[in-house]
Amino acid sequence: MSLATYHKKRHFARTPEPRGKQERSAAKALQFVVQKHDASRLHYDFRLELDGVLKSWAVPKGPSLDPSRKVLAVQVEDHPIDYGDFEGVIPKGEYGGGTVLLWDTGTWTPLHDPAEALRNGRLHFELHGKKLKGEWSLVRMHGPADRDGKNWLLMKLNDSYASKKDILEDAPQSVKTSRSIKQIAGQRDDVWSGSAKKTAKIAGATKAALPRQFAPQLAVLADAPPTGDEWIHEIKFDGYRIIARIENGKVTLLTRNGHDWTHRFPDIAKALEKLKVDSAIIDGEAVVLDGKGRSDFQALQMMLKNREKADPVYYAFDMPFSDGVDLRNSPLLDRKKALEALLKKSKLGARVQYSEHIVGNGDAMIGNACKMDLEGIISKLADSPYVSRRDPSWLKSKCGNRQEFIIIGFTDPQGARHGFGSLLMGYHNEEGQLVYAGRVGTGFDVKLLADTKKSLDKLARKTPPTDVDPPKREQRDAHWIEPKLVAEIKFAGWTRDGLLRQPAFVAFRSDKPADQIVREKPVKPSKVRSAKNQPTAPVVESNGSVAGVKLTHPDKIFWADSKTTKQQLADYYLAAQEWMTPQVVGRPLALVRCPEGAGSKCFFQRNWSNTLPKAVGKIDVGEKGKHEEHVTVSNIAGIISLAQIGVLEIHTWNCTNDDIEHPDQLVFDLDPGPGVTWKQLIEAARTLNKTLEALKLPTFLKTSGGKGLHLTIPIEPNVDWDRAKAFTETIAKSLVEKSDLFVANMRKDLRGGKVYIDYNRNGRGATAVAPYSTRARAGAPIAMPISWKELGKMKSANHFRVDTARRYLEKRKTDPWQDFSQSRVDLRKVIAG
Repeated sequence: MSLATYHKKRHFARTPEPRGKQERSAAKALQFVVQKHDASRLHYDFRLELDGVLKSWAVPKGPSLDPSRKVLAVQVEDHPIDYGDFEGVIPKGEYGGGTVLLWDTGTWTPLHDPAEALRNGRLHFELHGKKLKGEWSLVRMHGPADRDGKNWLLMKLNDSYASKKDILEDAPQSVKTSRSIKQIAGQRDDVWSGSAKKTAKIAGATKAALPRQFAPQLAVLADAPPTGDEWIHEIKFDGYRIIARIENGKVTLLTRNGHDWTHRFPDIAKALEKLKVDSAIIDGEAVVLDGKGRSDFQALQMMLKNREKADPVYYAFDMPFSDGVDLRNSPLLDRKKALEALLKKSKLGARVQYSEHIVGNGDAMIGNACKMDLEGIISKLADSPYVSRRDPSWLKSKCGNRQEFIIIGFTDPQGARHGFGSLLMGYHNEEGQLVYAGRVGTGFDVKLLADTKKSLDKLARKTPPTDVDPPKREQRDAHWIEPKLVAEIKFAGWTRDGLLRQPAFVAFRSDKPADQIVREKPVKPSKVRSAKNQPTAPVVESNGSVAGVKLTHPDKIFWADSKTTKQQLADYYLAAQEWMTPQVVGRPLALVRCPEGAGSKCFFQRNWSNTLPKAVGKIDVGEKGKHEEHVTVSNIAGIISLAQIGVLEIHTWNCTNDDIEHPDQLVFDLDPGPGVTWKQLIEAARTLNKTLEALKLPTFLKTSGGKGLHLTIPIEPNVDWDRAKAFTETIAKSLVEKSDLFVANMRKDLRGGKVYIDYNRNGRGATAVAPYSTRARAGAPIAMPISWKELGKMKSANHFRVDTARRYLEKRKTDPWQDFSQSRVDLRKVIAG
């Protein structure tokens, strides 16, 4: 028996599998293991310990409890004993690349001499596993299909453990971690190649799965580059900011706002597929270079519009994640060093370049950049962490004035000009108001004038979209439009009246939303604080805003007992945005507003009004042709805006804005009545969960932030509200019949000593408190998604609060709801049985 073949087939610098060694079998019982292996094809690996190794067979259809079934088992190379505990992901491109789930484990007893039985091709044995038990047999096949004796038949013998049921379908989860094959593939905790092990040794690095959403770090405008050797300086590229997300070897290119632009840069994506990494997040800029090697934004735009051919280049300058390692808390220079090593090792060619830097000498760097007609430079603190916000540990210094503005109108063309005369520009001031910024009439060619006019006409409106009326002289010949288009403008400066001096059009910016456009005001580098040791603490931006939202009276106390302020609430939501926005954005909302804080007069608001902040949108939820506009948000700025106006609770409908008439989730609210202990409430939640599991319905758990627990089920939006509610009512009433612990009647006099199972939250227009929302209750509690394993550790449903939740989120390795969207079930099939 030898592991030579096993070792020969694997590169242990690149695979997480154990190298292992041949071990002498001790007197203890022999182990067996079955691993579910999703490689090029899904199969099961059946392994029996013998003579210091695991004798192994690949079973394409998996083991069966039915004695009438004889399944093919192809003998493969021996595996080391410690392979019996392996569960994880073998990187793409490696031998057996794919996901491995530990499906069953236990001990086995040979009923004859095992060595002789193997030689003779007939092995009779008993299994004592968690799933597989009783007598089994492995019989070698003969004839032309034998493949040198590697083909065997695995069969269950007829005994009390034999059954017609499909054990593979009934018990798909891991016996080690209770995860599904999809969860293991998504979390990728065990993708631990040699390079990953090296990366993990970087200071501040932690093992973690890729986040589902990722926001890039943004730079603050400076009036000059900082001095000192604690700063490094890079060229400021004139292109599109692109986050490259690599997962399972698949590359997705995302804009700074999360839009998928992979199709717009297919050559860059194809080059990044060659990276010698299984998962990563890389931060960089997509550009087109001119003849002098400078980034040319107009050439890039012409390429994207298919007007000119060009070869885009991706300049990579940061790597926050790499092969299961979170590097965000590691020093910037260490992240860059790891990125440079990866790019050199991968040899991607000219399509992907490493963004070089110099240490210190910021004055000389900006001087040279401006002489070369570059846009400017980016200065970064060498030891700073990566933070997903605008943060002064990154500073941008420009060669001249240039920034984005919102197009709010246009004027008619004069003379021989066609299309329009000038564009009317605006921006959001520090109070969040849209204000007028002036006219731009240069920088357009004939083709652009004609194309732009078509876009402008589609957005026509009769009145200025600004919150402050433009000067009368500017309104005389103006045509106004909805403020949705963004353009980049270069200009000489600002007039005393706050208008642009000598502006010229540069390009449209489809990657930057209008509601986030503010006037950039440079800071002085000498006043910049270091972000070191503050990796996740959100800060007020240089214009006094959080996520582009101006907070008035940020020190206003919203929860008196815990002294929790508006600023702390906004900071919490910013820290939680990665997990919260997928559950809140794009849904009709209901709000609990407490302008003077919790404990004061609060009111419930569903309907949208024009007095709400700009970042708070509206969605028509009216029935039968009637209009009824409810509140909705499209990004984190909308959520922060709700905090700005004193919203202490956010409640969501069980549907998205795209399909109001069909729920995409179900919610059971477990509300303990008088006399019900926390232990009894946990028992009720687990009882309900077992009922739903029996119907093969996935459940996602959260504390309510009040007294109860919520169980949420993701479903396909293909049943109407009445059918969905009727289904949940059936479940609730069946539990009442089976257990004295439950009551499904909303009358409070019937709830003593019982848990009210509220299914009424599944009707049209009904809402439930949103995941990660605060509650307008004492202590600033939070409705927090948790795993079932965590439930037993909780002391109450208001366990999480604003002052403790941020620390919990920072330490949490995985999101317990990360598979929520991928777990949707077809409720029609469940109802049909």
